[in-house]
Amino acid sequence: MMMSNELITGEDGTAIMGIRRRLHDLSNVLTGLLITAGLLKNFVPLTGNGGRYADDLEASAERAAVLVNEVREDVHRLQALLQERSESTIVCDVRPSLGQESGEN
Repeated sequence: MMMSNELITGEDGTAIMGIRRRLHDLSNVLTGLLITAGLLKNFVPLTGNGGRYADDLEASAERAAVLVNEVREDVHRLQALLQERSESTIVCDVRPSLGQESGEN
């Protein structure tokens, strides 16, 4: 679900875009960790606790990726609420002037 930031301005819009950028950056970091864990498990002879550490790294990165997706969904919900609030504010601001334009009071 993609939403427009057109109606969300000021601090709200800036905060949402900042969170989205950081989530994107975090996803990139997690991708690197998952790739590293996979390479370790497949190409490096892991003796002793090495295999367990690679498994732990992979499991932690996968859990973090789930959390990133949950936060992303929360941001989408917040954005929808802010957009709804912004739209209703615009309607409330415009409504009084509608009657005046048509000559009504």
